[in-house]
Amino acid sequence: MNLGVIYELRDRLEAVAVAGVGLLGEDFRLKRAVEQMEPLAKASPVFGRIYQMGCLLTEAGKEERGALLLDVLALVDAVLCTQGSLLKEGQWEPAKDLASAGTVCVNVPYSQMAPVLEAFEGTGGGRYAVLRDARQQNPRLFSDYRMKSLMVRALGDSYGELAEMVAEWLKEEGREFIPLLKQDFDPEGKQDMARRISVIEELAGKEENDFYKEVLQTAGKPVREAAIKALRHDQGNEQLLLNLVKSEKGNAKEAAYFSLAAMEGEEAAGYWRKQMDKNPGKWGAYLVHSPAEWASDLMADHINRWLDTYDASNIRWKELKKEDQASLLELLSRAEGKHSPKMCACYERLYKVVPWKAAEILKNSLIRQADPESPALRRVAEDMYRAHGDGFLGCVFWGALLNDEPEEVFDRFGAYLKPEEAMDPAKESGGRKSDPGEILQIFSHVKYEEHLGKYVVYRSVPSGYAGYTDPVKTLERGIDQRWYEYLLENKNRFNLQWKKGYYYYGGHGNGYDAMLEGLFRPDIEAVKEAYGRYFYWNARHRGTEASDIRMLKLCGWTDYKGLLAHVGKKDKSQIIYKVRQVLEQLPLSNEELAGELEELVRGIGKQAVTGIGILERWVEELKCGASVEELKQAYR
Repeated sequence: MNLGVIYELRDRLEAVAVAGVGLLGEDFRLKRAVEQMEPLAKASPVFGRIYQMGCLLTEAGKEERGALLLDVLALVDAVLCTQGSLLKEGQWEPAKDLASAGTVCVNVPYSQMAPVLEAFEGTGGGRYAVLRDARQQNPRLFSDYRMKSLMVRALGDSYGELAEMVAEWLKEEGREFIPLLKQDFDPEGKQDMARRISVIEELAGKEENDFYKEVLQTAGKPVREAAIKALRHDQGNEQLLLNLVKSEKGNAKEAAYFSLAAMEGEEAAGYWRKQMDKNPGKWGAYLVHSPAEWASDLMADHINRWLDTYDASNIRWKELKKEDQASLLELLSRAEGKHSPKMCACYERLYKVVPWKAAEILKNSLIRQADPESPALRRVAEDMYRAHGDGFLGCVFWGALLNDEPEEVFDRFGAYLKPEEAMDPAKESGGRKSDPGEILQIFSHVKYEEHLGKYVVYRSVPSGYAGYTDPVKTLERGIDQRWYEYLLENKNRFNLQWKKGYYYYGGHGNGYDAMLEGLFRPDIEAVKEAYGRYFYWNARHRGTEASDIRMLKLCGWTDYKGLLAHVGKKDKSQIIYKVRQVLEQLPLSNEELAGELEELVRGIGKQAVTGIGILERWVEELKCGASVEELKQAYR
């Protein structure tokens, strides 16, 4: 149906509304537009009604024209709203394949969408935190199909950490997302195309093996390296990889070694036996991620060879030369994740020489391997725990968390975190040390992913803002909710001695809070309330940080009084940076912010604090109406 006459009628009606109804009787163009509606009036009752009202409008007296004009215009707009369409020249093509990569349209307020779009399309490092926080606070926003296209484009962002973060997000998508990653793919491209391959291989594995090999034919350096790494998923690539380790150079050759180590064939195993005989420390590095049983046996052979050389039944760690210690530690670091019967038999021998390292390697192996269908490592953990006690507590807890019912896990291990008990590592409890550090370390690898509605276990929990990496598995049965009470109500949490490297801080001042953030459940009101009390009390106890405010907002907390005045309570270094970060997060008025900041200045005014003058100026500027953003820009 040609709706042109209706659009023309609306234009004339709007013109009359602007010019005034006093001249309506002389508007011949409006009369012509009404007359053109007569043929349509016979086709539909609604068009007939528009025609009748249009005729009345051109004939009505001046007193009636205003109300009648609005009625006709409203009806015409309503019809066009229901009948309108977006037209484009050319053939229609279905968007089914690409649209299925996400919800076609997510209905969110512009105030939430705008900063995310600006961060994707802008430049500079500040965008990282905007996207990270938006993903955490509103994951549904990123399910919009239009957002998916921006995420693919962000793989080539000039800020590398942002691009890597988005790549990890995309690895959580389904296989239906792959066509969007292949769209406009350039084998001769740069790091953005290499990241596309890393996402594709995570989503599809060997299913896209033909794509990896096709890309390899014309790939530039970064894409070539990524494509060769992706070849590890298909055992049929063994001969190709044996050829590539001979022909490739630089990073591409390293990638070929990495993928060849994943091959299970005898020819690949023979190649690595020769290399390991030359230098087990160097070549063992390529076998760390190998799932092949021959790789596990090969590492066990070389560990036993070392132990035989130094008579493991009599030697003690402190008696070894430093170079001998280093060679064993290097070899053991290559053995993480290995779980063949031959490797499992090494742990008792290792314990006699280096007990602390035996427990560490076993725990890291459980994290890397994490397969309930291969329980060999868990049996070793239980045997070593029974024989040697709490040195292997983390190992048995990890095995239980991955495989047992949540209630059983808590009933067995909950006492280690019982709130009313002091957690003094020197104290004995039922024949066991009550130090909970090993259990807390395991929990630091667990994160509740709101967009999945599940807990996910991660192998790596790096420092800084990179976030969790390398998901191991999903805890389908979750964790017992009683853990939250024990974790949040523990009165000795500030006295715990954290071992170096235990926790991902993620912007928090301590690893305990970072661990709790990972476990946060926004869908459970009781947990939100408990978290709110915890982070509010913590902020006032040891000094407010921006991460505290972020968590309080996630909990729906409403009382922010006194928090700004506690910034830098126990550490006043970088006070300007800390105050600015908290100011950006606090949901308070200018007057409230100025009052809080003034209280902070009074509290530290007698101390020699660098930047006290800036804080005083901020108080005055806030009182004069300056926004936090203006303060931020002025004092960068």
